[in-house]
Amino acid sequence: MLNDKKNSSFKDFLTKPLIKADSKAIQYSGLGIQLAVTILVFLFIGVWLDRTFKTEFIFTLILTFMGFGGGFYSFYLTIKRLTEDDKKDKQKKM
Repeated sequence: MLNDKKNSSFKDFLTKPLIKADSKAIQYSGLGIQLAVTILVFLFIGVWLDRTFKTEFIFTLILTFMGFGGGFYSFYLTIKRLTEDDKKDKQKKM
């Protein structure tokens, strides 16, 4: 019985997040990182394709613009969702 309580509290300790994910500051700060990573991933894939197919820069250019477009679209949707959540939270408090 005592051993079960120790395992339960240890399990709770390991599975409990250190920082609450609903913190707005954390959600907003991750957006820039997400945008940069998206663009860089598409850029590196474009460079790899250009080296593989021995093209000048066409894949790098196309995929970098696709990364910008996809990254900013994701950025826009996330900002839109977060602002709507903020408005709902403010209305609930009133």
